[in-house]
Amino acid sequence: MKTNHVRTSALSKLITFTILFLSFTAFAQPGKTGHGYPGNQAGGKHEKIEAQRIAFITQKVELTPDEAKVFWPVYNEYETKRHDLKKNFNNSDNSHKPDYSKMTEKEASQILDNQITEAQKYMDLRKEYVAKFRSILPAVKVLKLQDAERDFQKMLIDKLREHREQHPPVQKSK
Repeated sequence: MKTNHVRTSALSKLITFTILFLSFTAFAQPGKTGHGYPGNQAGGKHEKIEAQRIAFITQKVELTPDEAKVFWPVYNEYETKRHDLKKNFNNSDNSHKPDYSKMTEKEASQILDNQITEAQKYMDLRKEYVAKFRSILPAVKVLKLQDAERDFQKMLIDKLREHREQHPPVQKSK
């Protein structure tokens, strides 16, 4: 039992250290919050979710303080670039559902080509950063990172779904 207490205590210290470290590196950048996205002003909700994500990933990947110190700035850079790719794609003509009945074959082909190009950009970014992560962490921890990201996203979706079930939207009367 004492071993579990010691392990839990060490993990708590590691999580606390990581959050404190990141508060000085990721969150303290002027004009940026969370992932380093400019203009995220969600009344502190985004920052709270970001802190939970940091703690969750740190724990699931089992980052040491030395690993965390090097890993998080690189990961935040990756997240910013990934966000920018998504934003650029969403701002392109491909982000809305077109009226297929009015679309020419040439327009449809162009949209398909653009989708492939965007997917390739994302895969190139992922490949670049997996290599960077592997230079910082053992390959097993990089695999754990992928699982942790997916698990955290699923947890957020589940919490949102639960919140919506408990607080359904109010119907406005006409």
